[in-house]
Amino acid sequence: MAVAKLVCGDCGKMLASSDVRCPSCGASIEREESPSPAPALRAVPVLCGACGQSNPPGTEFCGSCGARLASRPAAKGGEREKEKVARESGKRERKDVSSGVGIWQIISVAAVLALLGYLVYEEIRGEKTGTQSSAETGIPQEGGAPAAGIGSQSVDLKPLEDAVRDHPADAAAQLRLANALNDNQRLPQAIEAYRKYLAIRPKDADARTDFAICFFKQAQSDSLHREALLHEAAGEMETAFNSAPRPHQPSAFNLGIVYLHLNDMERSNTWFKKAMEVNPESDLGKRAQNMITQHTVPQ
Repeated sequence: MAVAKLVCGDCGKMLASSDVRCPSCGASIEREESPSPAPALRAVPVLCGACGQSNPPGTEFCGSCGARLASRPAAKGGEREKEKVARESGKRERKDVSSGVGIWQIISVAAVLALLGYLVYEEIRGEKTGTQSSAETGIPQEGGAPAAGIGSQSVDLKPLEDAVRDHPADAAAQLRLANALNDNQRLPQAIEAYRKYLAIRPKDADARTDFAICFFKQAQSDSLHREALLHEAAGEMETAFNSAPRPHQPSAFNLGIVYLHLNDMERSNTWFKKAMEVNPESDLGKRAQNMITQHTVPQ
């Protein structure tokens, strides 16, 4: 093997291997350092990305959880702690994603149920037969001015009670009292007043639906008898729907709401469909369609 010759970079004279200065010109001799051999790579364990278990080098599957291993060495010190935190965060995110649909459905149903009371109380009255509901038009006062509507302020019940006492067979007076009691949240008295009115006019579907709504309202504050009161409401609404001279949309729509509160989705959607079929272009028809869409599980 030939030995490389050393030559002075300044004057070109030949140099001995031991020379540190050129014997001819005195220039300092700089030699290139021979590169030191690269240190041999030390085999390091492989960290499982799923469970964090440290596995021997070259292992394809984790010995703890069986997950396929990436070609990644185990982290040390602070890096290992960071990876642990990242893994835990990833697990939480995966859990949140997997349960996201269920949580959203619960929140959605809870939000819908919170609004249903308004729909029940406000949307049940259409054209009245004989006399209009107090909740819709207010109690007639002197000079024809209507009183306040639902829950806005108390209505003086004494004139209405006096009218019923003086004329017990006057159906219109009985209905005005029932509506006023209902609007003022005096539900037990309203139920009795509606019962007396319906004994006179049993086929008034609007009044019977209002009667049923009193049971629905009571169910919201009486947890002990909640289910029985909701079934009572459903029974009266079905009677209203079946006894009306033509399909009664308010009772059908509200039956959908009552069965939704009873967690009977099949019956709920059945009644929402009936409400929609009565008049799909009406406000209640459109709302019924919206309720069906919200509570139909995709196949």
